[in-house]
Amino acid sequence: MPPTEKTDKDRRKLGNIKKILIFMTPYYTRLYALFGLTVFLSILAMLPPLVIRALVDKVFTAGQTELFFGLGVAMVTLPIVTAMCSYLQSISIVYLGQRFVFDIRKALYEHFLNLSLRFFSKYSVGKCVYRLMGDSGTVQQMLTGQSVGILSDLVCSTFALVATFSIDWRLAILLMLILLVFVLNYNLTIKPIIVASRASQVAYDRLSGGVQNRLVANMAVKTFGAEEREQDVFHEHSQASLDYGKAAGIAGNTFSMNVDLIHSLGYSILFFLGCGMILRGDLSYGDVTAFAAYAMQLLGPAVRFSQLINQLQQVSIATERLFEIFDEKPEVVNVPNPVRGKRITGKVDLNDVHFHYEEGKPVIKGVTIHVKPGQTVALIGPTGCGKSTILNLLLRFYDITGGELLIDDLDIHQYELHELRHQFGIVLQESLLFSISIKDNIRYSRPSASMEEIINAAKTAEIHDFIMTLKDGYDTLVGDYGVELSVGQKQRINIARAICADPAILIMDEATSSLDSDSELAIQHAMDKVLQGRTSFVVAHRLSTIKNSDQIILLDKGVIQEQGTHDELMAMPNGRYHDLYTKHMGKGVIEE
Repeated sequence: MPPTEKTDKDRRKLGNIKKILIFMTPYYTRLYALFGLTVFLSILAMLPPLVIRALVDKVFTAGQTELFFGLGVAMVTLPIVTAMCSYLQSISIVYLGQRFVFDIRKALYEHFLNLSLRFFSKYSVGKCVYRLMGDSGTVQQMLTGQSVGILSDLVCSTFALVATFSIDWRLAILLMLILLVFVLNYNLTIKPIIVASRASQVAYDRLSGGVQNRLVANMAVKTFGAEEREQDVFHEHSQASLDYGKAAGIAGNTFSMNVDLIHSLGYSILFFLGCGMILRGDLSYGDVTAFAAYAMQLLGPAVRFSQLINQLQQVSIATERLFEIFDEKPEVVNVPNPVRGKRITGKVDLNDVHFHYEEGKPVIKGVTIHVKPGQTVALIGPTGCGKSTILNLLLRFYDITGGELLIDDLDIHQYELHELRHQFGIVLQESLLFSISIKDNIRYSRPSASMEEIINAAKTAEIHDFIMTLKDGYDTLVGDYGVELSVGQKQRINIARAICADPAILIMDEATSSLDSDSELAIQHAMDKVLQGRTSFVVAHRLSTIKNSDQIILLDKGVIQEQGTHDELMAMPNGRYHDLYTKHMGKGVIEE
């Protein structure tokens, strides 16, 4: 890696760490107190070797028995004080750790909700969930418990270093050389750990994202008998995750094995040489005992720090992945001083609108549509013609890339984003229910809705009678994705939700395609009442459902091919709509 690229990468890492530390700002007072307590504990941990040295050299060897009682009291008191302080330390670590992970997950989740739809086309739900739950937990472990451990080791190591040189400088220099071997081991083995850890995380992302997508689409898997094929895909992804995980594990274990070997061998050499110096009369028994204890205080942190390297890499990767999300910016945002509190009438004008998801690949090409308040507009055309894209532009899930989109003669960008969307009701082809009661699902679009309004919406959507047959009625809990209900029942609740929103503009994207003919007809009659005074956009493949629309717009490849009422389009004998309607006798679907 070129020096400049490496420097930039290191700068980014440092910047990410600084950003993460911002989440600890509200708790700096507690953090400083925790660090102070840690320093005090570290000093306490350094005292026992000095007490033992005094016992051996002054009491047992020199016969100063008057010191025995005082040193005994110190030996008993130190563990008690240490235990009490350790308890306070552990409670503080738990509190700070839990608060940190709570704050960062809250911030990340809020960020997810504010991101534009384009982001979710790049990141699967499985990846987002893992970033939210897994990566934040990894960072939390490092910034609380591990950081306190590092501080403790630094204090102990400093004290131990001074103590070893005060006992014997020759053994202390040898101890320094052993510590350098730890550094050499780190430099030689860290790169494989980093490479394998990154690859393992990418493989895990792919695995978790794939599992989430397949489980959500389990009905499609069963419908097409694709269980065996999906098992093969899962096996492939799992095998890749396993291989990279093994590589990361082997690299980490090689590193740890070297660390343990250096530790054991280094301690043995130091202790053997210390015993030789006792025989020569250069050191006392107490000196060697204390030196060995302090050597352990230096070698122990060296071992822990070396083993911590792998965790640090995991934290570094997790931090990068978190800020990969935090650095994503919403594409659709409010303009300064947007229009608020305006109830729209439903007048919509698209003037030469252009749009593309990717530069150079236009999806909407010069579309012009004028809709008066209360009109129903039907969008038809083959898959990929731009119908749903136009609806996304109306809701401002994406911003147009050219032309002009007006609502009530005001540029759509001038409206406050959330207030604008609150004035839309939308029913999609794929029904989605939350794991809450039926009542709360219906009023999800308008939390302030009264029970009477909820019931009226359910009656309009032809679902009230069914709800009343349930044991808990409107308080019945709906399972994940509404698995207890039929497709038609779930869709009717979705339609009730849209009605309950009391929208100025209603969008129905293949909303009745999952219903049988009788239910569809009944709902359409009810919807005729709801649509009075409301502008509506309907996407449909069944031509029979849009026959009475005020405007029918036939799209193909992002361009309007034909536009008019049913009668006007049928009056065009060579028109595409005329051919489609005649071909399907008004009952079929567009299959182009």
